Amino acid sequence: MSATALNWDDLRLVLAVAEHGTLSGAATTLGLSHPTLSRRLRLIEDRLGTRLFDRTPQACRPTTAGEEACGLARRLRDDIAGLERRIAGRDSAPAGPVRLTAPDAVAEYLLPPVLAAVCHENPALTFELQVSNQILSLAQRAADLALRVTDSPDPALKGRRIGDVAMAVYARQGLPASEADIAMAPWIGFDDALACSGPGTWITGHVPDASIRFRANTLLGAAQAVRSGIGCGILPCFVGGSIPGLAQVTPPLDGLTTGLWLLGHPDIARLPRIRSAGDALAAKLKGARALLGGIAA
Repeated sequence: MSATALNWDDLRLVLAVAEHGTLSGAATTLGLSHPTLSRRLRLIEDRLGTRLFDRTPQACRPTTAGEEACGLARRLRDDIAGLERRIAGRDSAPAGPVRLTAPDAVAEYLLPPVLAAVCHENPALTFELQVSNQILSLAQRAADLALRVTDSPDPALKGRRIGDVAMAVYARQGLPASEADIAMAPWIGFDDALACSGPGTWITGHVPDASIRFRANTLLGAAQAVRSGIGCGILPCFVGGSIPGLAQVTPPLDGLTTGLWLLGHPDIARLPRIRSAGDALAAKLKGARALLGGIAA
């Protein structure tokens, strides 16, 4: 094997395949087509003269050689991310870009007025919003700040709980007219991806399967189904309370309230522009506590 048989792009590709377990998942993450990724992986293995993965129709599992390559890739990734954090930590400018990541429902229904106010009051800051339901790594500089709906934030991150996300039953106005009518109403359920979530478990315990007329695999999909009048559905209160024409049928449901956290990596959170952005976002989001808690309705 020559000294130039592998480069960082090769190792990054190998690591993506190992972490996703499939070529399609790795291709999506890397922004490549499935055939292109497959061809590049074959070329890497040809140059090395060994297989890095055992392939089956369902998955790609690293061989012993693949595990060694992934170990090196992880070390390089962490070293590069550490260098970036240390260099970025020397930046004392109070202005500049701030990369914020949030799940789709938060980005769609909660953040627009918040970001509008923050941008108006802080013209020196520029926000880049990355909408993702996956947990992007702040340690690897995928984002500077993250809004996450969770009761168990990563202890390695620095942050604050800025609100509580309550959930309630919503329906298009007039369907049903009151909480007493929901037992007879059609319902929006969730597919297997969300069936074990808090809302999915509540529906399983309170709604007959025969009443489920539609199943969604995302909260945004459920929100649109409720909005269209298909039936009742459980939604975060900040979602249901932001959609015109929807009525909150029940008070916030017991056991379904989850924390809303604003998080950052400690090496980045101390930068003036990140600290300023975090303080501004937290202040505006705290002003939305009534909407988050289903009190506004």
